[in-house]
Amino acid sequence: MHRIIAGIPTLKHHCDTLARDPERYRPTQCPHCGLGHPWAHGHYTRKADRTTSGQENPVPIPRFFCPGCGHTCSRLPSCIAPRRWYGWALQQTVLLLLWIGLSLYAVSGLPTLFDTLPPCRSTCRRWGQWLQERAADFGFHLRSAFPDWGRVLGWPDFWVAALRQQSLSAIMAWLDHHAVSVP
Repeated sequence: MHRIIAGIPTLKHHCDTLARDPERYRPTQCPHCGLGHPWAHGHYTRKADRTTSGQENPVPIPRFFCPGCGHTCSRLPSCIAPRRWYGWALQQTVLLLLWIGLSLYAVSGLPTLFDTLPPCRSTCRRWGQWLQERAADFGFHLRSAFPDWGRVLGWPDFWVAALRQQSLSAIMAWLDHHAVSVP
């Protein structure tokens, strides 16, 4: 099952899409047992916007129930990163700053750059390690689909080139749609 719904770049767009076309979020089958068409099962709320002006908070995340196995699942818009406090856009900015040579201390100390409290050094380090650990797997799938990206050697240079073409949220939604686990 695809956990990330592509093409929803902002929380406002997510709320509008959920009100206008809630069926877009419904999975075609249960991710646990494969039975088709889970039922809508309400929603849970999530504080997805960590900005200081966070006016869309909290946002509803739709849930679905499988009558066959009794499991529930949910689907996230591409603007919300799974299991993270910060969105993909902020993570992309932090990673690019690290790859151009700024230190963890410098990146976490740039409050004027972010509309939110900047992530701490350990969070920035964890994001870099997370992507580096998955660089071979993600890179293989992305280079297969986007051959021009394969001309760059080394994982940080590959990601800088890839992020020039697409946003991190679009890349992660593409990977999720092609059955690559994006934890």
